[in-house]
Amino acid sequence: MKIWFINNMVGIIGVLQGGFVSYHVYFLSKKLSNKAKLEHKEKIKKKVESLLYEIRNKKIRSKVYLVNLNRYFKDYPSNEEKLFGSYSHIGAEIKATRFDGIEFFTGIVEVYKNKNGKLTLNNKNGGKSIKVFEVGIVPYEWIDCIDLNGDEYGYNPLVYCHFKGRIYWKFWKRFLLWFGYPYKKIIYYGESNVYREGEDPLDMKYVLIREEISKK
Repeated sequence: MKIWFINNMVGIIGVLQGGFVSYHVYFLSKKLSNKAKLEHKEKIKKKVESLLYEIRNKKIRSKVYLVNLNRYFKDYPSNEEKLFGSYSHIGAEIKATRFDGIEFFTGIVEVYKNKNGKLTLNNKNGGKSIKVFEVGIVPYEWIDCIDLNGDEYGYNPLVYCHFKGRIYWKFWKRFLLWFGYPYKKIIYYGESNVYREGEDPLDMKYVLIREEISKK
């Protein structure tokens, strides 16, 4: 065994050196990747913050279009829903920046309290209704760039992103991996009872509903 070890010492050292180099290359590339992600996040966030400043201080519209990059270079601005491509763009009202992405108002829905005191989107039990704001989150890494000036088809800011979200799906669409929406997840907000118009930041007008809302 000792003789074998001596005879193969060069090979063993080579394997160890290779493993050491691979280990450091892997973690260096991961570190660089994380740095690039943070730089991209900061770039997108700055653009959105400048847009929010304009909305709040110059009272301009908060409507934007989320543009599907898979269809933009093919048939935008046509927006007919396609089996193999989803929509080319979706309108939304921009709300705020978060640590994990950009928030957009997608609509107002009725939430009900069932007999057990739980919140649900289903009103079959005739519970008390509460009006809440449905908000979609688009992760920074799903957004390639933002055109604050928009184009001649609406003159609204354009958020170019990847439609990778799996929300709002009908059952049969679960088999279409290329079909999606710009939102990774949906959360809900209610209006604050203590918000002071003109004194508090606009985003304090809404309070996150942390209680789970069932669809059943």
